[in-house]
Amino acid sequence: MPERYRTEYDGEFVITTNQIIDGKKHQEREWIDNPIENQHISGRAAVIGNGQSRYNTNFHGKLNLKTKIELHKGWHLGRKRLQSYGAEDCWQEMQCDFYIEFDKQKLADLKAEKYQQSTIVYSHARNCIDDPGEYYLVPYGVRGKSVTVATWLACFDGHKEIFLLGVDALTAQDEPDEKLIKQINLVFETYRTTQFYYVSDGAKAHDMWRKNANFNHMNYGEFISYCDI
Repeated sequence: MPERYRTEYDGEFVITTNQIIDGKKHQEREWIDNPIENQHISGRAAVIGNGQSRYNTNFHGKLNLKTKIELHKGWHLGRKRLQSYGAEDCWQEMQCDFYIEFDKQKLADLKAEKYQQSTIVYSHARNCIDDPGEYYLVPYGVRGKSVTVATWLACFDGHKEIFLLGVDALTAQDEPDEKLIKQINLVFETYRTTQFYYVSDGAKAHDMWRKNANFNHMNYGEFISYCDI
């Protein structure tokens, strides 16, 4: 995973067709411009998954994303405002600034609710080609679990403080999610000048993540105070 930033990104070619003709591979490519200029103010972002760490003692249940994140003003002139990078169905709870989804059925659900009309929804090249004009291409074809790509995109956009909400290292069966653990850890290792905060009252971050010097833990009280939630 390379350390790359949007300020250096003009766009890229994507393969639109891939055929074998007379035993030879023929490809057609199309240039996709960078359509986004992210002029964030605070340099802070919230990456939102659906893990158990979103349950907390301060709110006596799951963090209300709409009131605490979507409608977050960020103090005077938005100097502490959080841009939101959502994944794992959190679109049903709030209007994110950016949302990442690769599953075709879930994209169909988003589209049925016209969610992509007011939120920048990222997906991979095939979904963008199959449904032109609806979704945005994940730069450089970066792959991984949706919440991993959300974390990478927050780094790619130049945020220097990233708060992980519900980004847990467990599967739905409460088993270690080894793929996610390694993918997220690679983001930490790649973006060494970015500070990552795992926000949780009870759940602990995975030991692999905690070994990174740019990784910290915050409870919800600290998060609320620090980000003026």
